[in-house]
Amino acid sequence: MEKDKNNKKIIIITSVIIIILILIVIILAIFLKKDNEENNKSIIQNLTKENIVKNDIISEDDYIIVKDDPKENLNRKYGKVEIVWIDQNNNVIDKPLSPYLGGLIPVKFNTKTNLFEKTIQDDGNWYNYDEQKWANAIAEDGSYFVWIPRYAYRIVYYSNAQYEKVIGFCDGRGITKLNADSTLTRISANNTGIRETSNHYIVQSAFSKDIASGYRNGGWNKDLSGIWVAKYEMSMETNGVHTETTNSEIGNVKTNNNIKAVSKPSVSSWRNININNCYLNSYNYDRKRDSHLIKNSEWGMIAYLSYSKYGTNSRSISVNTSEDYITGGHKVEKSVYISNSNQSTTGNETGIYDFVGGAWEYTAAYIDNGYAGLKEYGGETEEDIYGSRNSKYKTVYTHDTSDIASNYDSILSNKNYVLSSKVRGDAIYEVSSSGYGNDAWNTNSSFFPQSDIPFFIRGGDYHIGTGMGIFNFNGYNGSSNSGETYRVALAF
Repeated sequence: MEKDKNNKKIIIITSVIIIILILIVIILAIFLKKDNEENNKSIIQNLTKENIVKNDIISEDDYIIVKDDPKENLNRKYGKVEIVWIDQNNNVIDKPLSPYLGGLIPVKFNTKTNLFEKTIQDDGNWYNYDEQKWANAIAEDGSYFVWIPRYAYRIVYYSNAQYEKVIGFCDGRGITKLNADSTLTRISANNTGIRETSNHYIVQSAFSKDIASGYRNGGWNKDLSGIWVAKYEMSMETNGVHTETTNSEIGNVKTNNNIKAVSKPSVSSWRNININNCYLNSYNYDRKRDSHLIKNSEWGMIAYLSYSKYGTNSRSISVNTSEDYITGGHKVEKSVYISNSNQSTTGNETGIYDFVGGAWEYTAAYIDNGYAGLKEYGGETEEDIYGSRNSKYKTVYTHDTSDIASNYDSILSNKNYVLSSKVRGDAIYEVSSSGYGNDAWNTNSSFFPQSDIPFFIRGGDYHIGTGMGIFNFNGYNGSSNSGETYRVALAF
């Protein structure tokens, strides 16, 4: 009997201990959950302090999209761009993919002569993107090109120009607003065909195989390891000698055996040329390297890399103020690199010049709203810019049905602008808050094409003032003019 009593006591004591242990576990779980919630709140509060410069994107566990609400407002006037290098399978890598030369000759800057000189691909001092030193090369005709390696990006939006408070993001999940309760509200989804990395960074559309979407995202017919972009606005040479394109009779012509387009410093850019001849001359520049007129996706590709830590790190590029439209902003080549390096996309001599100022630059993009000038200045045959629909060489944007090329109207401009809200990588909707005004980053002009100005132009001209900048976008009728020029890109 005594033994049974002892057994009952042991059972009771054991049960009490188990119950106490269970209660302790429950209490600890509650505290841990609360602590985790506090940590999540702390992450939100510390985002601004960290300036969102880390490569690891915020995970799904930290922020959950609770609803889609396109009517929700998110001011996109202020933001920063984060870049991660990726391989052709979209895996994040530590260093950018090596430049693919394809016969181009690598060159590096000599600080003693203040000029570029030939080097070899294995030269360890040729480039270093961590130090904002981009790879440069020259073609057989002496034209300069700059390598933009394959990357993915995301945009972090802030409440003001001082980047004091994070208010939203643009990544593989769309454009989202960061709510006070740490959730995300998606105000705009991404176009079908936009790709992302495992950490939700957007694969820059210019590098992506984009056949399935009909090239609506500005991509290519294969995945690219990088793209070579003309270092300067194009200029004309006749039998190897620079030609001033002072009027349309001289400038509005196609290249041939004698007339060539080149990308060189310290000469006037090729102007007084209509959009279609810009398109054709770019296409015919170098067929073995798949040359073409730079697209909006490629403009955005350069702008985002420039604005990242691998470029100017959110600093504005100085305007090329040459009233004579001199490439690099100076008639002496050495002075381009000594005095005007702040006009390049890196803030040093290795970047791309004339991206801000000089002349406005046509891009291979437009809206097809029925304007007569689309055919007059864009051509009608298959090889012309207006001759076919989307292709890897051009991008046709959607326009509102009320835009029938009648009167220029801010309402039409904004309607067309809103229809571009799902496009990623072109540095338009992502980096501005309206389609009519100076509402792009750094108060750059944001006038979306419409009516009788259906062709895109970018970058602004030599005038200093509000509106000029790398995020500038505007429309033009496509005719030849003393203020418009073009730039070639190579994708091979």
